[in-house]
Amino acid sequence: MGLFGNLQVRVDPWEVEYGSELPLEGIPEEAPEDVVLDVELAPESWQPIVPAPEAAPPRMVFVDGVRRIDTRLIIRRAGGVCHGAFGSYAVGAVVVMDGRANHEQLRTDRIVVVGSGQILPSHIPVSNALIYRPLSTASSEVDGPLRAIQDEMRLAEERLAREVANQEGTLVVADGPLTFEDPVRGGALGYIKRLFKLYLPEQYLSLLAMLPTGARTPLFALRSTRRFARYAWFLRLARPHTAESDLSGIVRLEVSESVGVGAARQYANATAYLLPRFAPGRGRDPRSPQNLLPIGALEAQLRRRLGDVRLVRRHIESLIAREATDG
Repeated sequence: MGLFGNLQVRVDPWEVEYGSELPLEGIPEEAPEDVVLDVELAPESWQPIVPAPEAAPPRMVFVDGVRRIDTRLIIRRAGGVCHGAFGSYAVGAVVVMDGRANHEQLRTDRIVVVGSGQILPSHIPVSNALIYRPLSTASSEVDGPLRAIQDEMRLAEERLAREVANQEGTLVVADGPLTFEDPVRGGALGYIKRLFKLYLPEQYLSLLAMLPTGARTPLFALRSTRRFARYAWFLRLARPHTAESDLSGIVRLEVSESVGVGAARQYANATAYLLPRFAPGRGRDPRSPQNLLPIGALEAQLRRRLGDVRLVRRHIESLIAREATDG
């Protein structure tokens, strides 16, 4: 029996970019939220808040990850066909301290995912430097393996964010919704740069539109049956250009409600003062200004660690061809 056990693994000949890969970097939250507006100000008193300069935390850390499908698979098994994929992801942190920024805790993982509840019998050594661990997903959909890779990356981001946040004087900004609520010695914030949902009643859209750079909304609470309770706020990183929506340049941040209103207000003020300084110029990043400079630099570093996807794919195809010939 070969590397793939009783599964007949073959490459999907289409390049992955022509598949049905979804933009999963920011998935809209599906669970309905109970929105509470009177956390910091009475709803009728809401106005833009431009905080006074806050003392910057001694250590600020940005956490993010990247993932990709290296090769899609079509797998035959007893009883039918299922989908699979070789995929890679990397996570890491940018630590900003004493006026310097350094990449730290860069971690890479490679996975071979099989859908429909199937799994390969062992790790797959594509080459000495490319070892893929087996993973199963119950999904039978073509994008089930992609979602499994995304979930693994998010779990790795969460583990890293917990580690780096568990130090005094640290403020962690994790790209995407915050995934843990248990207390840490530092502060941990979720940074949502794509606004799928505004949460606020329609009459507050004019308030968002008029936010100046470095201003935020008052705190509001989000309570869900599927996620833990959070405090959240919107923040303007940069003014939109003339032809852009008046909601451009706005991000949402969130923190676990367990930190208390006082700490949440301090974090909100600190982000309003600090994060616009990290916003890239329009010509530097296509996701400007939301894709902050430390996050953009980290993503580039992590993608380099994943290697050339064309070369990786050739290694995978060669391995599968050898297994098919031997079988």
